[in-house]
Amino acid sequence: MFINEIKYRLGEFIIIEHSGVLLTWVTHIALGAQRSGRCFIVGNILLIGPLDREAAGFLKLEFHEHLMKLPPWDKTRYYCFASSLRKVGTEESLESYLTEQLFIDKMGMESVNITAPGTFRLDRYKINVGENSIISWQTIGELNRTIGGRCFTESGILFIGPKENELDEAQSRKIFLNELKLLPKWDKTFAWGNYGSLRICEESKPRKSYKAIWKPEYMKTYVTNKRPFLHRQESRKERNSALKVLVFDWLKTTWHRIVDWKVWGRLAGLIIAGTFFGFRLFMFIIEKLLFLSQRIIERFRKHR
Repeated sequence: MFINEIKYRLGEFIIIEHSGVLLTWVTHIALGAQRSGRCFIVGNILLIGPLDREAAGFLKLEFHEHLMKLPPWDKTRYYCFASSLRKVGTEESLESYLTEQLFIDKMGMESVNITAPGTFRLDRYKINVGENSIISWQTIGELNRTIGGRCFTESGILFIGPKENELDEAQSRKIFLNELKLLPKWDKTFAWGNYGSLRICEESKPRKSYKAIWKPEYMKTYVTNKRPFLHRQESRKERNSALKVLVFDWLKTTWHRIVDWKVWGRLAGLIIAGTFFGFRLFMFIIEKLLFLSQRIIERFRKHR
C-alpha cells in the first residue's frame, strides 16, 4: 500500500508516481472504462508498459476534466511504448522483459558511448559503427535493393533512423543474409526500435514523434517518413477476416461492459433527456410542415 501518490498528465495518460518507487499509467477507453499498467524510467525515456488491468472508471468528459487539472509530466524528455521496442539478444518485445521488473530504480540505464568501429548484426539489419562514432544501418528493401540510413542511441536504446539512401543495382537477398550471419551480434545497447516510436514529452504537442525533430548536422539527404522495418503484406482475405474478428470481439466486450458495469443506470438521465429532446424536435418539424402545406393550399385556391 503506497501512501504518497503524485499524478501527472502525459497526452491522454495519467502517470502516477507511488512513493517514488513505482510508476503506473491510466487511460480512458469507451463506455466509462479505463485501462492501467506500469511505467518504467530508462535514462531519459519513460517507457509505458503493458496493460495490467481494465476496470470501470470515469466517463470521457469526467476523465478529461480530471486530466487537464494535473501538472504535465516533466521527469523525462521522451516517452515510448514498450510494445514498440525489442530486447537485444532475444528479439522479443520489451513488454515481457518489463513484467519482471518491480521498481523504477532497477531500470536505470546510462547513455551509451560507442567509440570502437565495427560492423554488427541486428535482426535483418547490418549495423556499422564508423570511426567518427556515427552509427548507420543497411538492409534489403524492395526489388532486392540495398537501403540504408543513420541510427542514434538514447538511454541505452538503439533507434533505427529513416531511409536515406538506396542502391540502384539489385543484390541477391540470399547473399546479403548469408553475409549477415557471419557478423557478430549487436550488443552495445539493451534494446532497439524504430525512430518513429520515440516521442517528446511536450505540453503543446504531447504526441509529437522524435522523427519530426531528428535532423543531425551530418544529414544532407532528404529525410522521408518511410520506416525501414520490413513486414510481410497480408492478403485482402486475411485482413478482412482479422477485421471481422476484431469487430466481433469489440461488440462482445462492449456488451459485457454494459451488463457488468450497469452503464444504463449511469446514462439513464442522458438517454431520457435526449429522447425527450428528439421527440420535441420531431413534433416541431411536423408542425412546420403542416403549416407550410396549409399556406400552399390556400394560395392555390385563391388563384383558381
